[in-house]
Amino acid sequence: MKKYCRTLIYLFLLNCFSMELVAQNNNSSEEDEFADFRKELQNEYDDFRKEINTEYISFLSKAWQEYRLFQGKSPDEFPKPLSPVLFQEEKNEREMALVNAEMQKGIPTDSGQADRQAEKLEEKKEKEVERHLAALLKNVSVEAATASFRCDYFGAELRLHYQQRSFHLSTVAERSVGNLWKDIADSRFSILLADMIRYKKEIQMNDWAYFLLAEKVAARLSTLQSEDCRTVFQHFLLVQSGYDVRLARVDRFLVLLLPVREEVYGRPYLTVDGKQYYVISKKNLKGYSSIYTYKLPDRLILKPYLSLMIDKELLLPVQPKPFCIKAAGLEVKGEVNVNKIRFYQEYLSCELAVYARAVPDKRLGEQLVHSLSAQLREKPRMEALNRLLSWVQQGFRYQTDSEQFGYEKPFFVEENFYYPACDCEDRSILFACLVNRLFGYETVLLDYPGHAAAAVCMDQAATGEEIKGAYVQLKGKKYIVCDPTYMNAEVGRVIPSCKNKRPKVIRL
Repeated sequence: MKKYCRTLIYLFLLNCFSMELVAQNNNSSEEDEFADFRKELQNEYDDFRKEINTEYISFLSKAWQEYRLFQGKSPDEFPKPLSPVLFQEEKNEREMALVNAEMQKGIPTDSGQADRQAEKLEEKKEKEVERHLAALLKNVSVEAATASFRCDYFGAELRLHYQQRSFHLSTVAERSVGNLWKDIADSRFSILLADMIRYKKEIQMNDWAYFLLAEKVAARLSTLQSEDCRTVFQHFLLVQSGYDVRLARVDRFLVLLLPVREEVYGRPYLTVDGKQYYVISKKNLKGYSSIYTYKLPDRLILKPYLSLMIDKELLLPVQPKPFCIKAAGLEVKGEVNVNKIRFYQEYLSCELAVYARAVPDKRLGEQLVHSLSAQLREKPRMEALNRLLSWVQQGFRYQTDSEQFGYEKPFFVEENFYYPACDCEDRSILFACLVNRLFGYETVLLDYPGHAAAAVCMDQAATGEEIKGAYVQLKGKKYIVCDPTYMNAEVGRVIPSCKNKRPKVIRL
């Protein structure tokens, strides 16, 4: 690993100083010397890569260990309201003091807050590795490819190049898997990896989006003779891209194992050296309790976790679907990108923070802000906030995920404008996003057992006036509760079923 780091540092320094060196001295002999030096370092990296691949193949080919396979985790199992609750003024007023008293007793925050600084350092390291991989693959010549194909990536037509060669897998035994991996590694797929990394950067894919790209590429190649063969090839692409993705065997077929930073629901998982790996497979794994895989030394792992967070907007072609929502005296028109919805439909079911913190579609966001700000601009602050809350309460039909989909499915912001109905967490995520965009207020989600609401930072220090109503206090700031599912309830009201419950607070 030290040798690898040294090589990366050398290449980075070369990229930084190459232009300066050429500008200072145009002597061709010096340029040739520099080019030779760069080539030497590139060869050093290639040798290192072969060395690492050889070692990786060795672990693949040895006998895999048996692990216990746990069935998927479940999200909040508390039942949600089957319909929105209608606000009742008199009853709510009597309970308000109890709500305030309960909600100030140390609200727990989401689990990622405690080690956020460590995560940021890890993410920074991962980005550096990714940047170096991109730089190393950048100069691969398309002329080295013998074939190309087009891949539909959620409406984006991607052209990828590769060296055509057929692969097959006789059995899913360790030695056969190791031999196939070696055959793929010897087949010079750098041009394909270079194309994939280039598209990852252009489209601004997060880790999961890139995982889906590798899946679609493996499915698209006709030279892969079986489903297990495609699984091995997808695994190869992801490992060469720096991810700690493992192969595993369940019964007589292969699956992929993903170490995901965020909590994932509905996917079987196992634990290797204290680290959770989620099983990714289209096969039904219910009834299986054992799974076989291998251990790897840390030196073979570049990116220890795959993240589901969407920190940048995924840049997909626009396939518009218009909408118009009239409620609470507001009329909002716009278009949702169906290609984005297709991408979200293939997203892993995961913790609520992923949906709440995701960067929404820029085009849709501009449409919403333009339409709503024009209608709320002249209204006093509290009246505008209450009008927006009423618009979300009344403008979207309520239906639980179990009723609409048959399973739990939180929405990304855009999905509220595509599907015919939404539930409490979907409305809360949308409302929190709109409040932040329109008014610039800080917002959080309140994740109760069986319910979700939002809260808006409107403490006296920030607003210059005291806003009455139920609130939570975080780091000295006052966040007023806003419930988009509590019909006709204004800012500061808490749904009766949650008056004595302590929510988990998700910062946005």
